Amino acid sequence: MALNKFPACYFRKPGWFEEWNERWHRVRRRIKGRPEEVTVTITNFLAEVRARGEVLCDLFNWVRFREDGFAKAKIRFVDHHYAHAHSAFHFSGFDKALVVTVDCVGACCVQDQTEAHTLESIFLQNLVPLSHTTSIGENGRMRRLSVTDLSGSPGSFYGSVTEALGFISPRHEGKVTGLAAWGKDPSLDAPFRKTLRLSDDQTHFVSDQIWHGCLNISEARKAVIRKSMQGHSREDVSGSAQRILEEAIVGHVKWALRETGVRQLAVSGGVFGNVKLNQHLMELPDVDRIFVFPAMSDAGLAVAAAQVAASSSKLEIRSEKLTDVYFGPAYNNDEIEKALSGSGFSFQRIPERDRALRAAQWIADGKVLGLFQGRMEFGPRALGNRTILASATNVHINDELNRRLNRSEFMPFAPSVLAERCGEIFEHYEKGEHAAEFMTVTFTLKEAWRSKIPAVVHVDGTARPQAVHRHKHPRYWEILKAYESLTGLPAVVNTSFNVHEEPIVCRPEEAVQALREHRIDALLIEDFWVVGSDIPPQGRMPEK
Repeated sequence: MALNKFPACYFRKPGWFEEWNERWHRVRRRIKGRPEEVTVTITNFLAEVRARGEVLCDLFNWVRFREDGFAKAKIRFVDHHYAHAHSAFHFSGFDKALVVTVDCVGACCVQDQTEAHTLESIFLQNLVPLSHTTSIGENGRMRRLSVTDLSGSPGSFYGSVTEALGFISPRHEGKVTGLAAWGKDPSLDAPFRKTLRLSDDQTHFVSDQIWHGCLNISEARKAVIRKSMQGHSREDVSGSAQRILEEAIVGHVKWALRETGVRQLAVSGGVFGNVKLNQHLMELPDVDRIFVFPAMSDAGLAVAAAQVAASSSKLEIRSEKLTDVYFGPAYNNDEIEKALSGSGFSFQRIPERDRALRAAQWIADGKVLGLFQGRMEFGPRALGNRTILASATNVHINDELNRRLNRSEFMPFAPSVLAERCGEIFEHYEKGEHAAEFMTVTFTLKEAWRSKIPAVVHVDGTARPQAVHRHKHPRYWEILKAYESLTGLPAVVNTSFNVHEEPIVCRPEEAVQALREHRIDALLIEDFWVVGSDIPPQGRMPEK
């Protein structure tokens, strides 16, 4: 696991009173119907263990661990930011890259950060909380150049603004990014700069709060932000937050590019979920290409942690260009037909030759289609396997989709686009071509295209496209190609197949429920076509 948190149920608390209190806490959660599982922060837990003269491995509950199905598993801890950096560099396909990780905070090893540590060896480590690292990836290895601790955390800054606006961190930072395009008043830039800015030598990030000797830096940062933003609109607050974040991180990356001479950039960490920031990095003159690891948040750490733990620091990091992220479950036609047969909806199985055209015609007619096919996507973006599709020509479709999916009216929708047409639609596309396959960066649309697909163009003239390649996603590509043949346009609205704040659709039954709730007008689920209605007839429609 990437070093940060661990399920508390596998550790016995040092001291009998603390252990009794922890067990009682879990019982109370179970009685209230809440999940029993809570996590421990490894840095805090290690400090507690050492203060009591205990040994970490003696406190691990191996019996519970094995009873839960991990009979043959071994525990390995991986440096938090090294795991982020490893995933970015490994999947970039770059032989040499500047590798930057930025998030709120994560526990990191002072020494041996490339090692996969055991319970015994991590106990001997000096762990520090870091919010940023910059490294050079070359010849299969990474060399760390600079770091930032919690005091100058960009993720903590942006999360504090998110909370101050009444949103939930770390879930709603994307709302702040969406609102930022509407902000015009820069008067908050100066006070916000006191909570996040680039150091004088440009190597890391700082804030005034640490200089004032605050005991709780995060709370002090939040207090400054809340006081400063009084009387300002949420759009202007968001705009300033976005500018300060970009100013600091882009400034640091410009310095690192100059210092190293490297022209390829690989990034990961929750802050790089900010697609507008990624665009500014991509457009730097000293950047030839950018790659953003698709699961850039802590949710993606499992991938790198498994890779590091399975290898050794003596082995080189193989850099392989990521082809897709369809790692989730899939369902065959028999399983799907069983779910449809009990749904109360009419359905029909359509031939493969008619599948793409049926879907494209539905979208061209201005209706909303739910698309369920293949293995579910891994990461935060819907990439054509659990996706809702609509026409990008009707600007009012945004209001319609927001109403149906209970989403915020200011959040822009993204397009799926035929990869071979992206270069004529988006500026600087060649620099972010790989990243665009996973919807991790915005691009400015060329002027001629903004009026053609207005539903996916944000107020600032940008869009966050998914570039769809025929050889990587043939079924999805065929739908887009059929839509192009009907309309002349190579792009459709693509949004995740879920209601706001609910998980993305995974099982066939969940897709059917979306149709039942009128979130979509029709469902294409593998080879089956299902159309919604207020009083759906029972049974199977004849096949064509």
